[in-house]
Amino acid sequence: MEKLEKSIKKRYLLFIATIVLIIIAAVIFYQNKINVLTSDVSLINIAGKQRMLSQRISKHVFSLNLDKSDKANKIYLDSLSALTNEWQKNQNFLILANKQVGNSERLDSLFAAAQPKTTELLNAAFQILKDPSNPEVINTNIEIIKEVESSVLTITDNIVSEYQNIAGKNLNNLYRVTYVIAIIVALVIIGQFSFLLLPLIKNLRKKSQSLHLANEELANSNKALQEKMEEVKALQADLQLREEYNKIFIDQAPNAMAMFDSDMKFLAASERWLSDYDLGDQAIIGKSLYEVFPGIDEDWKKIHQECLSGSHHHDDEIAYNWPDGRIQWLSYDIRPWYISPDKIGGLLIYTLDITNIKENEHEKLRIEEILDKTNQVARIGTWEVDLIKNKIQWSKVTCEIHEVPYDYVPELETAINFFKEGESRDKIQTVVNNAIEKGISYDVEVELITAKGNSRWARAIGQAEMVDGQCVRLYGVFHNINDIKVTENALNKANEELSAIFNVGPISIIGTDMNGLITHFNKGAENLLQYSAAEMIGKMTPEVIHLPEEVEQHGKELSKLFGQTISGFDVFVEHARRDSFESMEWTYVRKDGTHFPVQLITTAIKGPNGDINGFLGVATDISETVNNRKKLIEAKENLEVLTKKLTNQNRQLADFAHITSHNLRSPVANLQTLSSFYKDSESEEERSDLFEKFEIVIDHLSSTLNTMVEVIQTTDDSTKATKELSFEKTLIKTQEIISSQIEQSGAIIKSDFSKAPMVVYNDIYLDSIFLNLISNAIKYKSEDRIPEIIVESKMEGGKTILMVTDNGLGINMDKHGHKLFGLNKVFHSHPEAKGVGLYMTKVQIEAMGGSISATSKIDVGSTFTVVF
Repeated sequence: MEKLEKSIKKRYLLFIATIVLIIIAAVIFYQNKINVLTSDVSLINIAGKQRMLSQRISKHVFSLNLDKSDKANKIYLDSLSALTNEWQKNQNFLILANKQVGNSERLDSLFAAAQPKTTELLNAAFQILKDPSNPEVINTNIEIIKEVESSVLTITDNIVSEYQNIAGKNLNNLYRVTYVIAIIVALVIIGQFSFLLLPLIKNLRKKSQSLHLANEELANSNKALQEKMEEVKALQADLQLREEYNKIFIDQAPNAMAMFDSDMKFLAASERWLSDYDLGDQAIIGKSLYEVFPGIDEDWKKIHQECLSGSHHHDDEIAYNWPDGRIQWLSYDIRPWYISPDKIGGLLIYTLDITNIKENEHEKLRIEEILDKTNQVARIGTWEVDLIKNKIQWSKVTCEIHEVPYDYVPELETAINFFKEGESRDKIQTVVNNAIEKGISYDVEVELITAKGNSRWARAIGQAEMVDGQCVRLYGVFHNINDIKVTENALNKANEELSAIFNVGPISIIGTDMNGLITHFNKGAENLLQYSAAEMIGKMTPEVIHLPEEVEQHGKELSKLFGQTISGFDVFVEHARRDSFESMEWTYVRKDGTHFPVQLITTAIKGPNGDINGFLGVATDISETVNNRKKLIEAKENLEVLTKKLTNQNRQLADFAHITSHNLRSPVANLQTLSSFYKDSESEEERSDLFEKFEIVIDHLSSTLNTMVEVIQTTDDSTKATKELSFEKTLIKTQEIISSQIEQSGAIIKSDFSKAPMVVYNDIYLDSIFLNLISNAIKYKSEDRIPEIIVESKMEGGKTILMVTDNGLGINMDKHGHKLFGLNKVFHSHPEAKGVGLYMTKVQIEAMGGSISATSKIDVGSTFTVVF
């Protein structure tokens, strides 16, 4: 017996060690795979975020262009800085991660192709951040971002798609390896059972048979009474032996097993039971289950009593909540054991801790959910064909691609009809047949006709699952590539058209290699430049047909723009090298030395992988256009100068005629009359009174003449010095000058210069504009309400605008609007109204190249708008 017990222990220890090693290997393997999948998902998320960041960078830049408020610009600049830094950080992380893993040559090529575009976009954003107050820098870099934005988004989408393909392959590999591991584990367990447990059972049977034979021989040698007594003893011994064997079996069992008597006291417990329930070295034999586990609830006690009555309870998985809050998933089996056929001796309880399995299942479901969401974002649908059950399953995205409802169930016989009849249908039939017959996977581009009759291009990827040389399942993905395919077809058509255009006569088309050596020289170039293609191809560079001084000057501009020295042939192609193009006017030099202007567009020639392998310059003779443009500009400038001069002269003549006929005529007539009275006067007292009247009339005449002189000075002096002025400080100065008027009228003056706090202007003119407009608003206040004046500024169309609004008497614009700013034009009976202030304001503003306008309603108020 002792030898048998040692053998049993060795066999069970070997069995347990094998299972433990398998579990450890599986945990290490799956943890590694889960880490890989988690990394794939993280990379997909970061790559997808890059697309969002590039869009947000463009949006912030465009918003910065529209909003000229310093406060708003500060917010956008801070946000733009954070976005560009995050974008660059993510891009560096993706590139570094791909180099470390090195699992995709396509990713390497995509990142290489993306580098010029993304660099150009980031450089443009950094240029704006570096000099945000320079409109020219902002506008130039906005145009750059507009040009490269679409390319950056397209390449980013391709990178995300490639990461998704890699993640899908890793997940499929995990599925396949899982099946293989499951089969290996099953074979190992079966082998262990066959080579370890079956020999043990056979030994137990042999021992039992030998004891039985011994008992029979002993019974035959005794008398009847002794036979009865020995028979009882034999039965007791047999029962005891069986119990001992059962205890040994339970003690050495590889799983969690325990044997209880009818009072639920422990008779035996396996080592796995002790470890699973953290019992350690506790002496539990003879103790009640409810004493060892006092937290067992009444439901379990009820199950135990039912089993002691002959029932059998089993559950593959159940969550057990321990008193300490821990949740343990178990698979259990509870059944009675019998002393005799009709008498229950107690219970056998078998449990299996499946908590790790459940956690792995939850992790797998979580990963599948993430991949499903990723597929939704990337518009990648999955499909599966069960060739055993003849059933097809489509994901939601696959249904969307085919434009069918989500609950649509495709049929195996008719699903082929979605592929466009002809090349696409023949192609898919061929690859599917190869997959079914030979297990060959496929990846093809086909054209679909959706359920709504729309044509749509899709990428179909399929994989066969073979069992014993027979295909039992097909599965794969559908990727909507309609936009990509339409663009590709358009590009092919454009290439064909460009090939036809290349030899158009009036247009010069010159191609070069990377070093500038001419490789193409079309017929138009020969006609315009007088060189033959044989003289140029493989022998010359385009520098021979350009003026050296133009090349040198443009090289300096490009060097300043890109922050590096650019000269020689690089002057023509630097923009093209940076994945852009350049269109500008150049002067071409013919073979005979004569010059003519051209409009030259330079672009890069790229290979299938996006690599630049040459450059193309397309030039058009614009001699006639340049000449006509010069004539038009000269004529326009002359006409504008003449018109402005004549307009000013006509206005001045009208004003002076009005002054002469009205302002001067009345004082002169008064003087003549007073002179006549003075001659006819007889007393000194009468002459003294007349002399006082002379002084009053002379003062009025002097005032009129001074006004005329001031108007003439304002009109002629249009080149006064300017400087940056503060609206707020000018308003404060004006309030100080007319403080007595403000106090007497009780006027309330409000201001808002937040949108445009400064203006570059002549300080004397700006003081005069504020003084005239605000004093007029007080002068022509309504007697029915307290005067309220609002002064505010803003930027509109690149110009600074000032608005002064009051709630005064208002002006009848229909009646007086056309003469509102005329000299000596008054519209109210105010004693101080002279009609000079608004005229002077208008003359000053127009002398500085600006304009003034007004809107008004009677008894509501007026608004004067000054455009500087």
